[in-house]
Amino acid sequence: MAEKYLMRLGDALREVEVEEGPKGLRVRVNDRWHTISLEQIGHTGLFSLIVDNRPYEFFTEERSGGFDIVIGSRAYSVLLETPGKRVAPVPARPVAAEPEAGDWVVLSPMMGIVREVRVSQGDTVKAGDILVVIEAMKMNNDLKAQRAGRVQRVYVSPGERVEEGRALLLLA
Repeated sequence: MAEKYLMRLGDALREVEVEEGPKGLRVRVNDRWHTISLEQIGHTGLFSLIVDNRPYEFFTEERSGGFDIVIGSRAYSVLLETPGKRVAPVPARPVAAEPEAGDWVVLSPMMGIVREVRVSQGDTVKAGDILVVIEAMKMNNDLKAQRAGRVQRVYVSPGERVEEGRALLLLA
């Protein structure tokens, strides 16, 4: 039996059904069924997702009534509601297909392993401050702030493997 949800993605409200079948999970969004495979990578918020044989990697952070999700350089907030039980919207940073004007996502310039995260959510940084250290080909690479700002989100932790283009931090 499929479980039904209302998924609020920004201002859009979508009905979603999730069903476990003999071939794994199926999800229906807007009257179209998709076959999915979802696997958590380690004990982090990093997941491998395969939708209709197309692979994705995303980071998620659970919050009251839903999740904040980062796929590539795009950030989304998702609120879940079950029929008959509405979840009040959680005050949060507005969701946009791209970060808000003035915000910027620090992306990994290479594949490697995060060795250090030198900032935390809420920290203020100056241009030139080291944000993250990534080891690639047995060399430590310091990723520095290109301008001053405040750390809004940290998406990685030490020991985590990252691909080129993976979101590491959100700064404003």
